[in-house]
Amino acid sequence: MKMKKKFFISFAILITSAFSIIIFSCATGNPTYSESVIQTKLYSKILKEDREVIIHLPIGYDENKKYPVMYVLDGSSQDKHITNKFRTLSSAGYAPETIVVGLPNVGGKGRKRDYTPPFMRMDIDKINSPMGEGDKFLSFMETELIPYIETKYSVSKSRSLAGNSRGGLLVMYSLVYNPDLFQGRFCFSPAFWRDDSLIVKKVDEYLSTQAQSDVSFIFMSLGSEENIKMKNGFDQMITIFKDNPSPKIVWHSNFTEHANHQNNAEISASVAIRKWADYLNGLN
Repeated sequence: MKMKKKFFISFAILITSAFSIIIFSCATGNPTYSESVIQTKLYSKILKEDREVIIHLPIGYDENKKYPVMYVLDGSSQDKHITNKFRTLSSAGYAPETIVVGLPNVGGKGRKRDYTPPFMRMDIDKINSPMGEGDKFLSFMETELIPYIETKYSVSKSRSLAGNSRGGLLVMYSLVYNPDLFQGRFCFSPAFWRDDSLIVKKVDEYLSTQAQSDVSFIFMSLGSEENIKMKNGFDQMITIFKDNPSPKIVWHSNFTEHANHQNNAEISASVAIRKWADYLNGLN
C-alpha cells in the first residue's frame, strides 16, 4: 500500500507539472485571471509608488478557516502556475489550501532595484552601478503588504516567500534580513552567483552565528541545463548549508532533470509544495 501511495503522489506531481507547462507554453502576453482572483493596488509609503497585488483565494474560501499564505515574486509570471499546483495537490489531500499573493515587478529597472540586496550592485557590468534596495522592498512587505493581507483575509501563522532567478536571490537574502519574517522560502533557479557569490558568504556568516530565532524551511532548485555560473553559485550555497547544520533550518535542494532557466520553476514547484506540506505536517 505504501508503494502504491508513493507512486500516486509522484504521478500526481508529474501530471501537475506537465499540465502547468502546457498551459503556460500556450499562453501569450499577460495572463488572464478568473473573477475569483482579486487584483488590486496598494500604495507604499516606503517605496513611494503604487504596487500591484494579485490575490488568489482557495476555491471555496471560508472566512472561518485559517489559510497559509505564499507570497510569490514576479507575479503575473509565477503566481498562476503555483496557484494551480496548490489547488491540484490540495484537492488530492497532499497540500494545504493556500492563499497565493502575486507581486508583479515594475519593469526591468524596478525588478533589479527591488530584488537585489543592499550590499550588491544592481548591474554587475557597471562599476558605478547603484546598490540594490531589497531591504526596502522587504520592509514594504513586512510593514505594509503583509499587515494588509492578514487584516483583510483569514490567514494562519504559516507565511512563505517564493522567487525565481533574481527573485530567488531576494528570497535567500530575506533569511539574513529577517529570519522570522517567513517560515518558508522557495528559491527557484536562484542567482546566487552574482557579485562573486556574495550572498553565499552572507548566509555562511549568518548560519555560523547559530542565532536563528525560529524554525525555517528552505527549498532550492536548479535546472540541470542551466549555465555553469548558476550551477557554481547553487553548489556553493548547498555546501554552506551542509557545513553549517542547524536544528532550526530544514532545507532541501533539487536538481531538475531536463529543465532550464525558463522552465525550472514551473517543473519543480510541485516538488517544493509537496515537501513544504510534509514540513508543515511535521510541525502539527
